[in-house]
Amino acid sequence: MRILGREVLEALLPPADVIAAVERAFREAAAGRASALPRAVLPMGRHGVFLAMVSALPRLGALGTKLVTVVERNQRRGLPTIHATYLLTDPETGAPLALMEAGFLTGIRTGATSAVAARHLARRDSRVVACFGAGVQARFQLLCLSQVLPLAEVRVVGRDPGRTAAFAERMRGELGIAVRVETSRKAAVTGADVITCATTSSRPVFSGRDLAPGAHVDGVGTFRPATRELDTLTVKKSRVVVDTYEGAWEEAGDLLIPIKAGAITRRHVRAELAELVAGTRQGRTSPQEITLFKSVGYAPEDAVTARFAYDRAVAAGLGTEVTL
Repeated sequence: MRILGREVLEALLPPADVIAAVERAFREAAAGRASALPRAVLPMGRHGVFLAMVSALPRLGALGTKLVTVVERNQRRGLPTIHATYLLTDPETGAPLALMEAGFLTGIRTGATSAVAARHLARRDSRVVACFGAGVQARFQLLCLSQVLPLAEVRVVGRDPGRTAAFAERMRGELGIAVRVETSRKAAVTGADVITCATTSSRPVFSGRDLAPGAHVDGVGTFRPATRELDTLTVKKSRVVVDTYEGAWEEAGDLLIPIKAGAITRRHVRAELAELVAGTRQGRTSPQEITLFKSVGYAPEDAVTARFAYDRAVAAGLGTEVTL
């Protein structure tokens, strides 16, 4: 079995390649060739959750399990909010192929999924992004969105001024475009072409009143039925697409809360991402339409990315071989 640490994965998984791999996973899903168990969720006291995600894409040789902990208080401890590992298994023999760090894997595949969605939902001339969040996932969102949109400006809104300023400086260097801190949520959203939300907030981070016609909203931070980053008005104004119907109806508080309040019904969700990729449902229908992609995570995204990383690691002789 091969052990792949974060540094190795960073070298093996550039955003553009992961976007292509994730799109293949959704094409497999559209063809009925991807399977996943419902996400297992185990509370870790009041401030954390333990997750297990199992999936298979037989045609792509991908079978695996991801184990994740999400502990919001870790930021105060100077630790990552998310710790994760992935066990990749040979779908033919059942033998373990690799054990890899999956915090990076999760971040890059989540950003890649948003990029696949943006190809179908964002205006092709989208240049200005309002980014809510200044953590690990926010970085992946921007790196991946920049691969599919001609971004020229990023406005970052974060809770901690020092951390947000450091994040903006880092992203300025990585993206090579203007990245600035914005303290006003309204100012950040006003006129933005894309609003990406990658926070741990349990309440809406901006008002739907401030969305410009033609904006695209990307919500990836919350994944529990009682929490949300997006307000009801944003959801009501938008053409809504989800990563999967199954995941949305179980975990997407951004949608479940308005549904419970009677503000929308399930019919307000127009498609899941596999349908857009396969061309069986339409994405954006006009330049003025407001669109929304809500993601809670889909296990085949991990499986296809893990298999891609493993194949590249074997070809390059990277990682450490161990015998269990």
